[in-house]
Amino acid sequence: MILGAGPAGLAAAAALAAEGRRCLIVDPAHRVGGSIRTVREGGWIVETGPNTLQLEHAADHELLCSYGLTDQILEAEAGSARRFILSRGVLRGLRPSPLSLLGSGLLSPLGCLRLLAEPFIPRGGREGETVAGFARRRFGREAAARLMDPVVSGVHAGDPDRLDMAACFPSVHRLEAEYGSVILGLIRRGGSSRRIVGFRQGMQQLADAMGAKAALHGELRLGWKASRLSRGSDGWSARIRRESDGAEEEVRCGRVIVTLPAWKWKDGLFEQRMFERLSPWTRCEAPPVTVVARGYDVGRIRHPLDGFGYLTPGEEGRRVLGCLFPSSVLPGRAPAGKVLRCCFLGGARQPAVARREDGELRGVVDRELAETVGAQGAPEREWIQRWEQAIPQYDHDQRRRESCLETLEREEPGLHFHGAFRGGISLMHAIRCGDALGRRLATRP
Repeated sequence: MILGAGPAGLAAAAALAAEGRRCLIVDPAHRVGGSIRTVREGGWIVETGPNTLQLEHAADHELLCSYGLTDQILEAEAGSARRFILSRGVLRGLRPSPLSLLGSGLLSPLGCLRLLAEPFIPRGGREGETVAGFARRRFGREAAARLMDPVVSGVHAGDPDRLDMAACFPSVHRLEAEYGSVILGLIRRGGSSRRIVGFRQGMQQLADAMGAKAALHGELRLGWKASRLSRGSDGWSARIRRESDGAEEEVRCGRVIVTLPAWKWKDGLFEQRMFERLSPWTRCEAPPVTVVARGYDVGRIRHPLDGFGYLTPGEEGRRVLGCLFPSSVLPGRAPAGKVLRCCFLGGARQPAVARREDGELRGVVDRELAETVGAQGAPEREWIQRWEQAIPQYDHDQRRRESCLETLEREEPGLHFHGAFRGGISLMHAIRCGDALGRRLATRP
């Protein structure tokens, strides 16, 4: 049984189905995909959850193709390799080349020199070092505030002074340990083969394809909620309840994969003895994020929108964490002559902003888009998506939380945990690891 029909659960279910193994997938939502949500209307394709996938290597592409999506995968436009950071009220463009940073005006001459001195900074740090602490130590205060800070806001919607560096950015953290320098490590490791992709009909197309494959040898129970999960001498059992009419069933199985987010575990999912052992997870923060997507006539935006989007450092004192330019990244996101913008508000440092009324949010976005990309007048279309609990925060207690999952898995045979709450929040990571987990379990009797 798999609890959760988000990307993590669907990937595991699809892998089991590929090996001819049956499974039951249970989710209280009435659609597959979890945080993936695509709106398709009037020629617009709007993502109110993840907008794209980042592929690390060829195997990632092959995995997506295995869901029957070979001719549906779209490569990001070449121009979207450019990213912007809002600094001192100006959008500073950055390309993958390190030299673009030096000429962007993002850092002062002294800030550039301090950044370039990074290879000469000795190894240091301590266990539990924060993202901000690591960045200041390796790159200097200016680069930490204007480079690392907005990345944390954009990826984790978090506070770099509270997040654990090794947990949030393990590959960057390892560069210092292995090479003594992040910059030298990047040079010696060679160029990146990462690719940004999307799908012709949006990210929901991926979720639907994964769900269809999972259903080949399994059963999807959408709109059902699981509770009273427990282990007996003959395996695992749980009660599942259909939310629409209250119908209940007892389910017995050999294994359970929990992919529901940690904030849903407290709703009677586990029996008391297991829930008590998961107590560190009751303090896992997942702040709210609100997405405001807008469609404009291209003539109402002064900025050429020649990039992926922009991020905002905390020192700017803005309310919008960042803004993506989806119609500049992938084809077909907007009707001809129109452009699509996608703003994110809230997060760990400004949770109250995410909870503002629609009218207040519109005023915030109106002002900031006018000042950053020169948006003029009201948008032609608007979509607002509220995520009351969005991204789990990998803070100083994350290692302890993950350790308790490892212990519980050892002590409770047949119980497995997988999702963005563990090991990494990226969507492709969740899919890749879910596939690996499903294939591993398929080989066991």
